[in-house]
Amino acid sequence: MRRMINVLESLINGMVEHLQEEMNHFTSLSGAWMELTEFVVLYPAAMALLWIVFGFFFALQREWRLPLDPNSRLSVAVVIPAHNEEQVIARAIEYLLQQNYQNMQIHVVSDGSGDATVEITRRYENKGVILHVLARNRGKSVALQYVLERVNTDLFMVVDADTEAEPDAIEFMVQQFIDPRVGAVTGHPRVRNVTNLLTAIQKMEYAVIVSLAKRAEQFWGGLYTVSGAAACFRTSALRGIGGWSERSVTEDIEVSWRMQKAGWLLSYEPRALFHIQAPVKLLSLYRQRTRWAQGMAEVVRLHWNIAFTRNTALIPIAVQVFATALWMLLMTLVVVKLLIAILVGAIDMSALQSSSLLDWHIVFYWTFALFALQAFTACVLDANYIRGVWKTFPLFIVYPLYYWIVIYPSFLFGVTRGLISKGSGRWKRTERTVSDSYQD
Repeated sequence: MRRMINVLESLINGMVEHLQEEMNHFTSLSGAWMELTEFVVLYPAAMALLWIVFGFFFALQREWRLPLDPNSRLSVAVVIPAHNEEQVIARAIEYLLQQNYQNMQIHVVSDGSGDATVEITRRYENKGVILHVLARNRGKSVALQYVLERVNTDLFMVVDADTEAEPDAIEFMVQQFIDPRVGAVTGHPRVRNVTNLLTAIQKMEYAVIVSLAKRAEQFWGGLYTVSGAAACFRTSALRGIGGWSERSVTEDIEVSWRMQKAGWLLSYEPRALFHIQAPVKLLSLYRQRTRWAQGMAEVVRLHWNIAFTRNTALIPIAVQVFATALWMLLMTLVVVKLLIAILVGAIDMSALQSSSLLDWHIVFYWTFALFALQAFTACVLDANYIRGVWKTFPLFIVYPLYYWIVIYPSFLFGVTRGLISKGSGRWKRTERTVSDSYQD
């Protein structure tokens, strides 16, 4: 026992000494800059490692033991909010009509549509589809709130008009509500319209980034957000927090944080597959990601005070959001400083080479290797549900380029806009495509 105590004491003393050395670096401007630069370089590798470890832990601890009770009969109102969705609304309805789960209602709410959305939906009224027509376009949140105030089902599910649910998707979603602490469940979105390189990369992104991140967050006990394309809520919980809000352009992120602050658990259901449409054009993708970043900034601004959140899992999730935003900012500063140094011919590589913590080439190789392992881990976990997921695996090689061209600039612009915006009731969605060449 004494030997164990001595070992622990030695480890603690070593950590304290190392921490003191690191803090001493901040006594000078150059030392502080070096520490911040090291954070910029190491953060991507650290996040990849966290997602790999905790995502795999979730799979071992819970994913492979998820409940399946065929006797579950909670009633579900499945709501499709629609604004000018004539291209896709019929397919969304038809997929819902093929669900194995029977105790459900299908609602379509047309929010001031000026196309054939209403006419197409009326064809399905004789099959039990309930149509709500709002004369004036008010936005997705208002459309959802309109139906929420008029249903009396146990669960309230939102499915986007371009989303196609697998036959057992809703049955799997309902299983999570066996736990009375669960307030909302998000499904497993996968890109179906793989028609070019851009959509193929997004399909890989949903598996390698989105799916694995949700698994890691679930191990912590929460979620950054339910998916706006397919999410199911306990109706009483949703009403208890005030329903849908127009304060953010991403109503799914906002309601997720509000529910967790109120103490509700959010769950990820990887067995519930939903096919979604991804942007096929670069400009459309840029606009989508800018909106997501704007919504994130708006939610952080609205719900920054999480110190007393009733679901403490929101705290590490928020820390991750803040750390990512800080990394983006510092990355910008590092790049700007490097460009200025190049222009004035004042680059001093000796300072970087003298760092005791970093060998830049090794860090780059390790970061890339960890991302490859992240992609491999995600494909292993998703292979249980998605046929052909390994076809997208090689695309992890080009993802860094995709990140710097699309994600990085849209994040910076979106966050900047989100810090000064006041939400929006306008519809901002992916452009719709109709194609028979969709791939699984």
